[in-house]
Amino acid sequence: MHIVSYNDCSEMDALEGAWEHLSKQELKYVPSFSELRHHLQASDLKFRVLVAIDNSQITAIACFIYHDTNKSYEIATRRLFSLPVKELSLFGSCVLGQPSENVIRKFFQLIIAELRFDIINLGMIFVDTPLYNAVASLRHGVVACRVTRKIQPWWLIRLPRSFDEYFASLSGTTRRSFARDGRHCEKEAPDFRVMQRPEDVEKFLLDAEKISRLTYQWGLGYGIRNDEHSQRRLTWSAKNGLLRCYILYLRGAPCAFGWGELGHRTFVFEQTGYDPQYRKVSPGTALILRMIRDLIENTDCEVFDFKWGGDDGYKARFGNVSFSCVAIQLAQIYRPYSLLIVALDGMLNLFKKLVGSIIEHSAVKQRLRTLLRRYGIGTF
Repeated sequence: MHIVSYNDCSEMDALEGAWEHLSKQELKYVPSFSELRHHLQASDLKFRVLVAIDNSQITAIACFIYHDTNKSYEIATRRLFSLPVKELSLFGSCVLGQPSENVIRKFFQLIIAELRFDIINLGMIFVDTPLYNAVASLRHGVVACRVTRKIQPWWLIRLPRSFDEYFASLSGTTRRSFARDGRHCEKEAPDFRVMQRPEDVEKFLLDAEKISRLTYQWGLGYGIRNDEHSQRRLTWSAKNGLLRCYILYLRGAPCAFGWGELGHRTFVFEQTGYDPQYRKVSPGTALILRMIRDLIENTDCEVFDFKWGGDDGYKARFGNVSFSCVAIQLAQIYRPYSLLIVALDGMLNLFKKLVGSIIEHSAVKQRLRTLLRRYGIGTF
């Protein structure tokens, strides 16, 4: 087995077939090769693609992208400050091909020796996998640290052949709750629309931003925006047959939205929100149920990927499969600035753990969930 390194987009076309083949073996969705190439070319980023070759066959691929960026430190979505960081990120938060821990360690040893960085950001990775175990056992002057304070579930829906079959797979309590919410929404004669063409992007962003502005997240700097960046991203996705957007209208007014991208028979859920004035008719629940039905009945989708979320939110109610995951970053132990970056994360995590232990008290937790629903936050 030997490893080949690429750092020029013009050299990478020979990898397209292997990338698409190996990405289908992943538990979660991996962006397509065309998305990777578009991302690298549009941003003119420095990168390294490492390829393991065994008996003339490509068996593993990893892409590391170099950024000069700012790392933000936040508490309860409130931004405290940011620091300039030389960051390497692992594209897709995975090494394609299900390689052994030994191969993954060799990839990281090459990257660590070749490039200067403050941190390597792996993103959310699954626990007890070869990638997780390999980075946890790295030496050579680096240390693996958690970014998030605790392990989170990564929620999926394995979509069956029919919506009725999916609904029957839910617990009795969840089915009764969804049925009740659905009846409340249906009384309002909702208009459910699917938008996926380039010419739909402007209408979707316009109406989705109207909804997003009414939510609590908007005041914190989150939510979907009808800006140039969003227009470019969604239009590119639509032109490449990936985009799938949904809006629920009541009495002609947009009241809930959701969107994501569909590729490799997996729908990756990106964002959702609803107008809090309609919370009594549960438009968020109605919208996601319609999304699931549409994907089952009108596409070849097999997996609805919610990505990571809590044990008691809406993702846990809809999901039927979960994996444990955690955000990991690597720091260089001989660089004081690199250690400062991860030490600050550790200090904030300790503070969040203390606050979290208070919130976990049942009475406080219930009052918080009630408040979130009032402001259209995705507890549904």
